[in-house]
Amino acid sequence: MDTLFGMRVFRQVVDSGSFTAAAHALNISVAMASKHVMRLEEQLGTKLLHRTSRRLSLNTAGSEYYERCCEILDLVEEAESSLGTVGSAEPEGTLRLTAPTWFGNRFFAAILNSFSAQFPRVQLDISLSDGIIDLVEEGLDVALRVTEKDRIEPRLRAQAIGEIDFIIVASKQYVEEHGQPESLDDFKEHQVLEYSYAPSEKMPFAHSPSNCRVNSTVLIGELAAHGAGIAILPRVAIIEEVYRDQLIHLLPDVSLPTATLFAVSHGRRHRAPRVQSFIELLSSRFHSDGCSG
Repeated sequence: MDTLFGMRVFRQVVDSGSFTAAAHALNISVAMASKHVMRLEEQLGTKLLHRTSRRLSLNTAGSEYYERCCEILDLVEEAESSLGTVGSAEPEGTLRLTAPTWFGNRFFAAILNSFSAQFPRVQLDISLSDGIIDLVEEGLDVALRVTEKDRIEPRLRAQAIGEIDFIIVASKQYVEEHGQPESLDDFKEHQVLEYSYAPSEKMPFAHSPSNCRVNSTVLIGELAAHGAGIAILPRVAIIEEVYRDQLIHLLPDVSLPTATLFAVSHGRRHRAPRVQSFIELLSSRFHSDGCSG
């Protein structure tokens, strides 16, 4: 069997997360995709994947080989691209994406809908999680992360999309019962809702009393709306609730630290057309809709 094509199949299996999806993307049978990977494992004398009935994952040898495969295939594709034979393909296949839970809002849904309308041959597979998910291990294409550049693994490719700004909110019920803070110093007298993944040194009320620590911004927003305390949330995540008068924007003149939204993908020289198209659309809509800064 063709070793180079076998490497392409292996990379596609990892990126797609399954033999079925990889076979569909490469227009071969599932049996043939499995045969190519098994042939690679025989040549290397080691297993590359953990296979269960529910999922695939890379073992240590598989992770190392995957990175080398990407380097080699990128060089081949770069050579082909210089002759004009690749790079103009229409986006297709499955785009496997992870994003923070607060991306489950109308703004992000509109972006996804626009992307699907423009690229109907791409299927979306979306997982919302506030935790850090390993792209290679989970077979993902893109991770949207609100973080700092030096916290992103060097082996990955990170593109800054824009700045996320934050606002301080509480429900009318909470303000009526506990009063409205006039400054950040007043938060020492209030209950705050603490976000697990936020760097404590950047929280303006890091030393305020808190009886609730949550790893989901969506749940923090719901708790704030029900009067559980004061919260700091991304503006784009809860702006709809603010306008529906469920939450009050506290201290609107206070400037809070911002964070950068990155689109993180595999550290290859050439992104798959579906990945490149999605990141370009996200960046364009993020800025045109006034969500940056």
